[in-house]
Amino acid sequence: MTAPHPTPQPTPEPVAPLSPAPPGIRAVDGNRAALTLLVVQNVVSALLMAAGVPLGTALLGAFALVVLVALTIFREVIDVLRRDTRWRTPPAWGTALAAFVLAFLASRAFVLAVVTLFPESVNSVPQFLSRGADLWVLLLAAGLLIPFAEEVAFRGLLMRGHERAAGFTVAALTSTVVFSLAHGAPASVAGILPLAYVLARVAQHTGSLWNSVIIHALNNTLAVGLGAFVAGRLPTDTAQATDLLQNPALKLPLALGSLLFGTVVLAVLHLWLTPRPDPQARSAPGPWLSAALITVLLFGVVAALATLPAVTQWLTDLRGALR
Repeated sequence: MTAPHPTPQPTPEPVAPLSPAPPGIRAVDGNRAALTLLVVQNVVSALLMAAGVPLGTALLGAFALVVLVALTIFREVIDVLRRDTRWRTPPAWGTALAAFVLAFLASRAFVLAVVTLFPESVNSVPQFLSRGADLWVLLLAAGLLIPFAEEVAFRGLLMRGHERAAGFTVAALTSTVVFSLAHGAPASVAGILPLAYVLARVAQHTGSLWNSVIIHALNNTLAVGLGAFVAGRLPTDTAQATDLLQNPALKLPLALGSLLFGTVVLAVLHLWLTPRPDPQARSAPGPWLSAALITVLLFGVVAALATLPAVTQWLTDLRGALR
């Protein structure tokens, strides 16, 4: 009896070498990008408006220069972001819309609390109003293009770099504080704070930067649209609303109730929008605080202080003395 011939084993296919992982975004690069966007956007738009350019056109011009700077000075780090999963993952529209509704409620509740306690703060909130053809330019620039640029800078570059250096929680908090303070006026900061935190967490939760772009664009478009709609339509006699906000018996309960409502909504959003696992988190531990980030924070603090009535009066007196 002959022994059976051994069955020939298939030759294993050669395994292709794994391609190296793309380099991640450094925290310092994200900080510099956020500072550059802030400076270019504010300086260029202010110079154009001082020259008589309408608001919408001025913001559109600022956006064009921001894009030019990003594609030249920050071309390498932008290329890294384009290869990142946050950029390549498509949006989750249902999650984005639900998060936007809740963030909008929390944001307006925080604003109501601040305005109720400090009625004079409402005068320092910038009004994005225009008319005629420039209104459509304003809707395009402030409602869509600038939110896109700010999300790339803050949630795309700054937050991604901080995630690599210190993890999800630190990155969400730092990007929230920096983005909020960059808006200057205390009432604006109070309204943007919950929105900014949701923008950070929704990007971490879904793994897509596009969801934060959607929420940001919806918020800005709604703000510009409502501002244009109510401009000139509000009654000139607002004594009843003023008395309601300044009534000592209602002032504190209304402020605390608004603050409590906004906090509860924000807590619900925090528990819902948990970050998804991501190999980028803490992949390059290191410092996330830099001179660029400190400059952004100082800019926000100085801008906020400049809106306080006492500081405003002091600046007015100083200008009068120098003339």
